[in-house]
Amino acid sequence: LPGMSCWDRIDEDEADLVAAEVQLDPNLLPLVSGENDDQVLRFYWLDAYEDQYSQPGVVFLFGKVWIESATTYVSCCVTVKNIERTIYLLPRETEIDFSSGKETETPVTIMSVFKEFNDSISPKYKIMKFKSKKVEKYYAFEIPDVPAKSEYLEVKYSAEYPRLPQDLKGQTFSHVFGTNTSSLELLLMSQKIKGPCWLEIKNPQPSNQPVSWCKVEAVAMKPGLVNVVKDLSPPPPLVVMSFSMKTIQNPKTHQNEVVALAALVHQKFPLDKAPPQPPFQTHFCAVSKPSDCIFPYDFKEAIKKKNAKIEIAATERTLLGFFLAKIHKIDPDVVVGHNIYGFDLEVLLQRINLCKVPHWSKIGRLRRSNMPKLGGRGGFAERNAACGRMICDVEISAKELIRCKSYHLSELVCQILKTERVTILPEEIQNTYSDSPHLLFMLENTWIDAKFILQIMCELNVLPLALQITNISGNVMSRTMMGGRSERNEFLLLHAFHEKDYIVPDKQVFKKPPQKLVDEDEDFEDQNKSKIGKKKAAYAGGLVLDPKVGFYDKFILLLDFNSLYPSIIQEFNICFTTVQRLSSEAQKRAEVEEEEEIPELPDPSLEMGILPKEIRKLVERRRQVKQLMKQPDLNPDLYLQYDIRQKALKLTANSMYGCLGFSYSRFYAKPLAALVTHKGREVSHQTGYTHTCKKMNLEVIYGDTDSIMINTNSTNLDEVFKLGNKIKSEVNKLYKLLEIDIDGIFKSLLLLKKKKYAALTVEPIGDGKYVTKQELKGLDIVRRDWCDLAKRTGNYVIGQILSDQPRDIIVENIQRQLIEIGENVTSGQIPVNQFEINKALTKEPQDYPDKKSLPHVHVAMWINSQGGRKVKAGDTVSYIICQDGSDLSASQRAYAPEQLKKQENLTIDTQYYLSQQIHPVVARICEPIEGIDSVLIATWLGLDPSQFRAHHHYHKDEENDALVGGPAQLTDEEKYRDCERFKFCCLKCGTENIYDNVFDGSGRFTEPSLQRCSKTECEEPPFHYVVQMNNKLLLDIRRYLRKYYSGWLICEEPTCQNRTRRLPLSFSRNGPVCQACRKAVLRPEYSDKALYTQLCFYRYIFDVDYALDKVITEEDKGTFK
Repeated sequence: LPGMSCWDRIDEDEADLVAAEVQLDPNLLPLVSGENDDQVLRFYWLDAYEDQYSQPGVVFLFGKVWIESATTYVSCCVTVKNIERTIYLLPRETEIDFSSGKETETPVTIMSVFKEFNDSISPKYKIMKFKSKKVEKYYAFEIPDVPAKSEYLEVKYSAEYPRLPQDLKGQTFSHVFGTNTSSLELLLMSQKIKGPCWLEIKNPQPSNQPVSWCKVEAVAMKPGLVNVVKDLSPPPPLVVMSFSMKTIQNPKTHQNEVVALAALVHQKFPLDKAPPQPPFQTHFCAVSKPSDCIFPYDFKEAIKKKNAKIEIAATERTLLGFFLAKIHKIDPDVVVGHNIYGFDLEVLLQRINLCKVPHWSKIGRLRRSNMPKLGGRGGFAERNAACGRMICDVEISAKELIRCKSYHLSELVCQILKTERVTILPEEIQNTYSDSPHLLFMLENTWIDAKFILQIMCELNVLPLALQITNISGNVMSRTMMGGRSERNEFLLLHAFHEKDYIVPDKQVFKKPPQKLVDEDEDFEDQNKSKIGKKKAAYAGGLVLDPKVGFYDKFILLLDFNSLYPSIIQEFNICFTTVQRLSSEAQKRAEVEEEEEIPELPDPSLEMGILPKEIRKLVERRRQVKQLMKQPDLNPDLYLQYDIRQKALKLTANSMYGCLGFSYSRFYAKPLAALVTHKGREVSHQTGYTHTCKKMNLEVIYGDTDSIMINTNSTNLDEVFKLGNKIKSEVNKLYKLLEIDIDGIFKSLLLLKKKKYAALTVEPIGDGKYVTKQELKGLDIVRRDWCDLAKRTGNYVIGQILSDQPRDIIVENIQRQLIEIGENVTSGQIPVNQFEINKALTKEPQDYPDKKSLPHVHVAMWINSQGGRKVKAGDTVSYIICQDGSDLSASQRAYAPEQLKKQENLTIDTQYYLSQQIHPVVARICEPIEGIDSVLIATWLGLDPSQFRAHHHYHKDEENDALVGGPAQLTDEEKYRDCERFKFCCLKCGTENIYDNVFDGSGRFTEPSLQRCSKTECEEPPFHYVVQMNNKLLLDIRRYLRKYYSGWLICEEPTCQNRTRRLPLSFSRNGPVCQACRKAVLRPEYSDKALYTQLCFYRYIFDVDYALDKVITEEDKGTFK
């Protein structure tokens, strides 16, 4: 137990910082004079909530209002009532007779649409009262045959009346738009409210009975009374509370019970500046006990000694009651936690429900009596329960903002705060009640977790960033903090199209089960696991060139386009409003022929569309902000503000293209997405190659969607920069907005395959000098499903290969390191955490069909059966492969690290780690390196080398060789390097002779190789036995043919060892998928190419004329003849 405690650091005066209780008369609203000197309620809105079913047409806005008498801001709730449903009916050309389904001759007028709505639609759907008018609207989306501009009948009616079905059609109208638009969206659009800002409520009414827990409540009788304030005063400071809690699983009911809570509070947390230091002013702590425990006898004394503010609650019910009362009193605007949606909120609400604690809804700001249904998908109920308070879940924020191997609190603390977090396991909590120091330690631990959570939020600038993104996109901030980018783009476009009088696409309801998302950690081969397989991409993506695999030690130039897709959308004016889509007939035709229809580019004379305009706004705003950041004497607060702003603008601009191609997006437009990627491929192609590099005679060794690598063959850095700038100006001449830039220069590069390389990047420090930094892309060692030990080893090997040392020293160092690692692993000198493998769950653990064979799912099921925190889809599970005495396969011997600690019979499976973790990682990295192969690596690691085949270099893209006739430029020695030599025993002395050429020796000492036996004493020339040699050659050839036709297939994955003659039924693009590991494809053990080369070799060693041409000058020919 640590001697120093966190309570010692709490100052005396902190206790007095609690917000003064502000008592207000509910009938007197704190009004100020507005623009026209009328009395208005001015408030800063933060969160909005609607309940479309029980209170249609009502939106609750929550925020802060200034109270002059108390000189402070307090919480405020404004109820906006009477938001009407607004729908648009599109008139047909001519009326349709529904009985026959045929068009009639009668033309449709707006009047006839009104008549039909009035006479048949409104009575049928019980709409008693409505108003309507003729309006002109535009349409530019994916429903075919809706005119670009047309007259519509706009109908408004109270939300109390039912919504109309989305697919309603009439005799006079063909479509109805806006049937399911939510009241909240209508309010935000009609009043142009873009994210949290100051609002003025004209003519506000006090509310007769309280609807919320806020200090001030008002009612706006119609949405038009809510207006955005023009002047930009800064947002008010917020009350932020971060909390952490400890739970114990009740052994009888298997329910999690809350036993301790700690919370930190800051009363004046600024939303738009750097976070305050320290980020909290006060704290509170509360502890109760599990039903089968008692508090230590001297616990109260111990608390007094420590001078800690700890509330002791006799039961869990008292504890939860205390917590709700505290929340109500402190009234936080933001509640911060880790995995709140996944665990905390659900458990709190369940326990509050079970313990029958009154006023559960104080956890949010809306007074409600019925608890929502908990534990649904996506934390829907939990979010609603806390409405009015923004929930900041640092786990979700970290997933969006940083890359981490897992997002558990310990990992985040380590990565972001660079400190260690002490974890108390759920089963250890019970034991802390044995004495006071341990119990205090457990409470401190909870308190420190709350502090860590708050610090992580500050470190990642979650609140200011979310505010910026929400103001840019115009959605609701509490939704921004839940991640999910598609909704932000959706709102940005909704605002933009709404302003320009467009009818926007309706929200679709997707009933079908969502496609299995493929985890980014799984290679393409894994996708064949799901029975149906991954559905084919709906349209072609970016262009990826085949890499010229190998190791490069001259400077490599990396060029890439600045934000390629956003630039293309602007450059070619690609927008819903400018690109002509196909008519419905043409679409049907294209679907039948299954060919990708790329729409035409818009006419250059068209004015700029809405999508490119919005992206341009974002890009230009970002450029301005970056200019501001360059000011010489900028104060750090402002710099941070600008930095957050430019980051928000970048995040939003780059994800705009995504809403076109994401099929669940409201603005999904496959033709546009296909056109953008099509132009992307064209642009990369023209620039990368055909155009500039061909013209300048440059070797392109690899190209990805928006970048290319060029081998400069130079060792002079200045020359390389000159070359880069030359290419840059050549390419940038071709376009107005698209621009290419030097993204980096590699001093050396190890290119393994598509999207996988390691390099030393050059960072110039002036006058021709530079420093280098290692960069890894897509290699196994940056992925989290390899253990740290394998990653460390891989890193070492890469560091060696990229270093300037000569080849043999590199090989020697790698050998030494691998031998040492092999010995350390076997002798158990490596810490256990180096063996942990992390893998993310893509589904809920119980939803996987084959739980047994997937180690991480198997371990997740065990963790969930233990009680405490549950792991769910999207979480990362750590496991270790152990020897448990069974002879199950390795994937079924996975255990959680805590099981390894506890169970005596478990030991780390060292063989598995050496052969399936370290070996494959190192073997893949060393593949292009001469002098190291998988057999050698196995020997160095102390494994049985016979299990690892020397790779016949079939990876070197044989198909390409075969097509291009690639090997033509190889010398004969290189071509036949891997062939088996022809051996023949001398019949006289029995010595085995090896033949691999027509002639032996060189220059004057050249002689035919059949002239003498390799044993010098033997006088008998082998060519006396031509018949026997002929037979031996025939037998050899037959042996190879037999080997080829026996048709053995082996798995490409060196660790898999699968060898079979049965061709599996599941194929991926690269060939049949190995049924054993399901990771890689099967290749013929002896390929047709190998057979062909072997037969050519036999021809070559007896082809005298060819050999003569090669060896001998003209005049020597005669002597040999």
